[in-house]
Amino acid sequence: MKIGVSYWRMVWPESGPLLAGVGGIIGLLSDVGSFVGDISAPWVWAPVVLGLLLAVLLFAPCRNRVVVGLPEQQDAAYDCRICNVFRVGLFACLVCAMLALAGQGATATEKIGTQLGLIQRGVEDVKRDTAVIREDTGAVREALSGSELVRDPSTAEERFHNAWVLNMQRGDNAGAWEQLQALYREHAPNKLDAAELYRNVGKAFLGRDELLANMVEIGRQKRDAAMLVIAARNEADPDAAQALRDEARAIDPDLPFAYWDVGDFARQFGGAGANGDAGKQLAHYRAVVAGHEKFLEVAARGPVARYFYRPQYQADYDDLARSQLQSARSMVESSEKMAGYLRASRGQTYEDATRRMRAMGQGGKSQ
Repeated sequence: MKIGVSYWRMVWPESGPLLAGVGGIIGLLSDVGSFVGDISAPWVWAPVVLGLLLAVLLFAPCRNRVVVGLPEQQDAAYDCRICNVFRVGLFACLVCAMLALAGQGATATEKIGTQLGLIQRGVEDVKRDTAVIREDTGAVREALSGSELVRDPSTAEERFHNAWVLNMQRGDNAGAWEQLQALYREHAPNKLDAAELYRNVGKAFLGRDELLANMVEIGRQKRDAAMLVIAARNEADPDAAQALRDEARAIDPDLPFAYWDVGDFARQFGGAGANGDAGKQLAHYRAVVAGHEKFLEVAARGPVARYFYRPQYQADYDDLARSQLQSARSMVESSEKMAGYLRASRGQTYEDATRRMRAMGQGGKSQ
């Protein structure tokens, strides 16, 4: 050639190693991207296509620039910006081509990793495993919604489901007890229906006092407030029951039953307080009113159903508390009238006391 253009110098100038390194990095990133993602994804091949276009489209401008600058700049003519972009694109395409040959149909990263023992399973194995996981997940969901047992239960909900099915549907108390023991050994569910089921099934295997002590121990060790509430519900001593509810309230301040156990029907409208003299009855029902009001106040912080695995089998405790609150207020009103009558009737004859009681009753009706 008259102008003495060196095509080798156009491809490999003095800064050739640096430009080759940049192009090589682009090609390597494309190969790794095709391994991590989908090899057919557009973003994987975008650097390769862009490099090829740059190499093809910039070859002629690069040659023309060298031809123009060669007489005056000599070797510096080969170091123009257009030429450098052309070289980077060319080197990137060459690196991608060599990696494709090394991979033999796969990415070079995958091929090398397999040979070194870093990749033990192929993409198809991963896809099969993913399908199996999806099937198992679907099977667990189906089991939890029906009467089938969950194989190899791992979560608290799965343990409770198995215990519930074994006890309620299959009559297998031994199997249910085994699942419940595993539930509280491995988890702290803080669910009232789980604690109630533990107590109901446990009666077949432990004495009353031993079972109650066991429930209290679990509640304290696992910091399970629901277990302490159910233990308090079955505690004969009212003071001991209140102490357990106090512990439960310290563990979970948002558990409404730790303030007042709406499910403890017998203690609310029966027991020594409700059956004592007029003064004791009045104090008892005033406490019942205050307890229900506190229950509703705490229950407003969140749905009460969150403290049950199967709330569909429970009462609507918000409505129940409101209904019982009205009954307790009526009891307070009646007890206050009775206490007033007793105070007024002291020292009177039977006839005078009867007339006063009738007058009080007629006055209450007229109001």
